[in-house]
Amino acid sequence: MRGWLTIVALVACGNSGGSNPGGGDGGIGVDAAPPEATCTPLSLVDTSSPTTTITDCSDQAALTAAAATGGTIVFSCGSAPVTIPITQTIMFAKDTVVDGGGLVTLDGGGTTRIFYVASDFNTPTPRLTVQRLDFKRGMGPATGDDTARGGGAIYRNGGSLTVIDSTFDDNHAGAVGQDLAGGAIYGFGGSGGDIQISGSTFSNNSASDGGAVGSLQGPVTIINSTFTNNQATGTNGNPGSGGCGGALYQDGKGEATSLCGVTISGNTAGAIGGGVFRVSNTHDGTFAMDRSTVDSNTVPATAATSNAGGLYLEGLAITITASTISNNQGGYGGGIWIDMNSANLTNVTIANNTATVSNGGGMWLASSPTGTMLNCTIANNKATGSGVVAGAIFSTGLTLANTIIVNNTAMYDPSCEAPPLAGTTGNLQWPSGSSCTMSPKVADPMLGMLGSNGGPTATLLPASGSPAAGIGTNCPPTDQRGNPRGSTCTAGAVEIP
Repeated sequence: MRGWLTIVALVACGNSGGSNPGGGDGGIGVDAAPPEATCTPLSLVDTSSPTTTITDCSDQAALTAAAATGGTIVFSCGSAPVTIPITQTIMFAKDTVVDGGGLVTLDGGGTTRIFYVASDFNTPTPRLTVQRLDFKRGMGPATGDDTARGGGAIYRNGGSLTVIDSTFDDNHAGAVGQDLAGGAIYGFGGSGGDIQISGSTFSNNSASDGGAVGSLQGPVTIINSTFTNNQATGTNGNPGSGGCGGALYQDGKGEATSLCGVTISGNTAGAIGGGVFRVSNTHDGTFAMDRSTVDSNTVPATAATSNAGGLYLEGLAITITASTISNNQGGYGGGIWIDMNSANLTNVTIANNTATVSNGGGMWLASSPTGTMLNCTIANNKATGSGVVAGAIFSTGLTLANTIIVNNTAMYDPSCEAPPLAGTTGNLQWPSGSSCTMSPKVADPMLGMLGSNGGPTATLLPASGSPAAGIGTNCPPTDQRGNPRGSTCTAGAVEIP
């Protein structure tokens, strides 16, 4: 099995076993604005009857006093945008809503963490809600345990956090540390406490792990939000010095992760998971991603610990629908790494990803996860190292149905590693080479370039007359764009008439 022994070089982050932007084939032009509200957003909290209205925005004194009281806090500082310097972290020990009205920026000056939710690891209250508020230049503390130094803008020590229609730019936590996470936000604690984020943007944030958001043993829900140019600056994984999850780092046990309408683009990590790192140490967590894009994220092109350019997912029940994983680059597994448990991918495009050191340009399947890839398109991925295999999918474990595998490259076994994956229904492969499944249809599906073809994510549209048309059975009711399918359908993620 050519290339398999190279796996021993990996070092995983988190409590489990096991940076600079690189190539790829060009991103898909995502900017830092929140994506359109393709998924149901969180509703703004009604602040029409505030507990405190802050009229003096010259410094943080009034906000600090209001935080001690809790309740609903709003600002009345004129019609022009205002920036409030934060020189001492503001503490919240009671249920509180802080609404900036889209005019208020809190600036930590590159020296001060901005907000702190004061509770304890096993207590889900209080809940802090921030909405229509901007956070910039927050900085986690320079001293203390790794887990206490994360969260440059907001640290949740127990309790719960909701973020709605807010921005986080240029916030940072320590650059090196095993469990030091969350350049913008770090959630520490479980037993009911959570992080919920909707309609928000995260850019230019950094920490050792989780350049934008980190969570240790607490569920995370993210809706209609964008993560760009965030960085996990650590190295060597864990045990090691971090570097996991350029945008999002989540470590724990049975917690849930839910991403809907999320764009994760142009982020970097020093070791594993250029876009996302999610591990369940007890192998009972869940990860769901719908109508989302993971594009042009990277881990170093040559490092031995360079793993999973787009997403690293371990010990989880995984469901990915109507999403695109594209133009990511990692040493091992360019697009997505799936380790153990189960994975069901439906109407997913995995395209233009690159593995630079070892196998699996598009996907790496470790420990034989179970599940099905239904109506997926795996195209133009490559493994560029010497003597490596599987430009499309490395190793075994999933069943493929109605799936297109086209124009993937590697020195040996360009598409998939032999023996083939399970699946005999409606699959199409081009060119022939080593078959990814038993008896696929061998023909050029005539796909266009990755781009906007309707729907919230980029896709590869088959040309009229494509041999992929009508060969699929037991199809999902819609394609990746949300367009209807029939009882027989086009193979791959996109339906053609």
